[in-house]
Amino acid sequence: MSLNNNTPNPPVKKSAVPTIFVVSLVILALAGAAVWYLFFRGGSDTDERAAYDNIMRYENAHQLDSLGEALNEYFDTYNSDAFHYSQLKELHDRFFTERDDWQAAEDQMSLDAVRHFLDVHPDGFYLGKANQKFDSLSYVHAVETNTREVYEQYLSQFSHGKYVAEVRKLMLEIDNEELTIEEKASVKETLTAHFDALGDNDKGSIAATLADEINSYIGKANPELEDIYAYMSNMHSSGRSIVFNVKSLNVTKVNAGGRNIFNARFLLEEEVYKRGTHSELDTEAGNPSEGHTAEAADVQRFSGTAVLNEGMKITSLVLRKASAE
Repeated sequence: MSLNNNTPNPPVKKSAVPTIFVVSLVILALAGAAVWYLFFRGGSDTDERAAYDNIMRYENAHQLDSLGEALNEYFDTYNSDAFHYSQLKELHDRFFTERDDWQAAEDQMSLDAVRHFLDVHPDGFYLGKANQKFDSLSYVHAVETNTREVYEQYLSQFSHGKYVAEVRKLMLEIDNEELTIEEKASVKETLTAHFDALGDNDKGSIAATLADEINSYIGKANPELEDIYAYMSNMHSSGRSIVFNVKSLNVTKVNAGGRNIFNARFLLEEEVYKRGTHSELDTEAGNPSEGHTAEAADVQRFSGTAVLNEGMKITSLVLRKASAE
């Protein structure tokens, strides 16, 4: 039996490998595109918008720590293809530059450093903190200087500052301690009246210049009025005429326990007008002692210190012979 050469050959099965390979390449390409999009473009537009909104919220609320963290996270996640990248890049650079400048100023803790920061960043992220620090450092400087002028400068610059009440109180204390022209005149008037009465042997007038309690009087501690009267009478026992002149008066005022005390330093001249023997002030013992004969006016000079109370009454008086010039 002969073979028929016209009989068709059975179909050859084609391999599926090329198709699977092509499909795999497509899948890999799509996966690669997804990875690129997620890691290089930065995720979905919705996520990027949410990150942007968070950053804006932190900035508006001045939540500076959260703002810094959110900015760092954004640029760790998104690249220049992100929609808000350029806008946030400017914010990022400005924020971290200012933060570094503020940390440097805080480390120095000086008025000049904070003032320089405010000059460079007048409307920056750390304006509130810088103003608070500037306020507190200015207050410390004012207290250390302790002059009315510096306190006035503080109140002018920080009219609503944290330390306004304290500064006003300190200014009041300075006002209490600063001697006025009227106060100095009152001190001199009291001392002049006192020595005029002493020279005139006038008990009533001399008592009017003295406080109710006297700590010391020309060598005697805690004297009574009678002690002072006796001293004055002894001074005039020889019948001499005495004139006192208060000169070179220097007065300071001190606030003690809420009350003003006036400390006076002065030069006292004693002029004696009587021919013959007279007595001169014994400033150590508080008693008269025999002196010398004077043809006309015999002049003695004493350095004096006195303390006067708020009522301009003498509470202490000390006289010492002035050294000869």
